[in-house]
Amino acid sequence: MSSNLPLPDVGGSRVSSARRRLLYFGLFPLGHFAVDWPSGGLWLLAPAIGLAMDLSPAEVGFLITAHTIGGGLAYIPAGLLSDRVFRRGLLFLVPFSWVVAGYLSASMAPGYWSLAALLGVAGLGSAAWHPMAAGAMVQNMPGRRALLLGVHQSGGVLADVLAPLAVGFLLAVLDWRDVMRLLVLPAGVVGLLFLRWHSTVGPSSERVAVIAGVRTLWAAWTQRAGMGMLLLMGGASIAVTALLAMMPLYLQQVHGYSLGRVGAVFAVMLLTAAVSAPLVGRASDRLGRKPMTVACLLAGGIGALVLAFGDNAVTLLFGAVLAGAALVSVRAPILAAAVELAGGHESAALGLIYAAMDGVGALGAVLAGVAGGVDLRYAMVFVAAVSGAAAFLSLIVPIKEVHGVTERRR
Repeated sequence: MSSNLPLPDVGGSRVSSARRRLLYFGLFPLGHFAVDWPSGGLWLLAPAIGLAMDLSPAEVGFLITAHTIGGGLAYIPAGLLSDRVFRRGLLFLVPFSWVVAGYLSASMAPGYWSLAALLGVAGLGSAAWHPMAAGAMVQNMPGRRALLLGVHQSGGVLADVLAPLAVGFLLAVLDWRDVMRLLVLPAGVVGLLFLRWHSTVGPSSERVAVIAGVRTLWAAWTQRAGMGMLLLMGGASIAVTALLAMMPLYLQQVHGYSLGRVGAVFAVMLLTAAVSAPLVGRASDRLGRKPMTVACLLAGGIGALVLAFGDNAVTLLFGAVLAGAALVSVRAPILAAAVELAGGHESAALGLIYAAMDGVGALGAVLAGVAGGVDLRYAMVFVAAVSGAAAFLSLIVPIKEVHGVTERRR
């Protein structure tokens, strides 16, 4: 399927190539930015909640885990519906509304456990966008899967860049509850913008019955290659979740960083990741999934070790940037390889993939929190150990090279 063919919309007219590129390379990543803005802010908001409620590192980590587990519950249903619903542009409006309602409710939680539960509910809306949008993108440009997934990821990474930076400064003048309420503004604004564009989202090319789609995915993922890929995805996600959940607390408590300074380090780290994710994706399309996956995981482990044992600002920043950029960027080649393994039903496959990565990856925050309860440096060592194990696993897992290598642009 050529990536330059015009896409028919639900009304029967044809969407121009320029309009389609604007949709997939512009509006979809912007939508990812909007729904992930509260999630990005939570990385820095969770330690502030911990200080306000006098929580342990493990309890702070569980807030992230509860939010991530909630998101994991949305991935598969959202992907299946996106493949099944004909006028799926209307379906794409749901995540924006859910994000606004969910986080506003969480900001009014009376206690710790109700807050954790409501963050899990709010995570459903943020997560639902990912398989729906990413599935539509890779269905219509299969020869650029990793590039598109990297571009789409950059929208979320930019939210992770700017939201913690904003939260770090807002917490200096506002209560965490007020900050959480402000975090829903981008989802509300972009949701209104997408209301005007939803009809340009083409119908699914895999409109099959839900049960048939589940059976097809089950057949793909219960094979040896599928099981190995699930383990690889889970390990990579555990590593990056552990890093993002514990690094702010680590810099604050071990190195005495202020919230504003932590936000700045987080911003530099993830801004680098936002730039590198499409580059890693493009390199994966041209050079292959496996070499880029191995390289990123090894680099992530090395960066985590530098971060754990660094003793000055320059070393800590280098370790954070290397670990964060590598472990975030590795998602593009892993997702592309997993979609190619599934062999179709892209949105449903991505729903399962995101659920495996983020559902299993949610354990990273708690496990790193447990390790950090002894010494927060051990949380960074944990990230390095998991990254190294995932790199070794990626060497032995069979990875199909389909569109990325064989469909190079002529």
